[in-house]
Amino acid sequence: MKITISETARISLDEIIDFLQAKWTAKEITVLQTDIRKFRQTMIDGIIKHQSLEKSPNIKFTLIGKKQVKLFYEIKTDEIVIKLFWHCKKDPLKLKYLLNKE
Repeated sequence: MKITISETARISLDEIIDFLQAKWTAKEITVLQTDIRKFRQTMIDGIIKHQSLEKSPNIKFTLIGKKQVKLFYEIKTDEIVIKLFWHCKKDPLKLKYLLNKE
């Protein structure tokens, strides 16, 4: 199954990495990158089920980066689309807008 990353997801991941570089250490960035690789592998292997959003059951999420970041994705017929990386302390009202953007 093909895994693609939306433009919104790329931008949101860059913002999180910039924040980690400014406020934390390289270790946190490494943890985040490792969790993204693990997510990719588990999706390819088909061994994990993640929670769905209540109002959008086709959009699922998992916690990564020491449970500080939610990775939102959508499973389509022949691909998985990563829609957004969301730091859990951000404004939840903006989350709904960004998930519906694409």
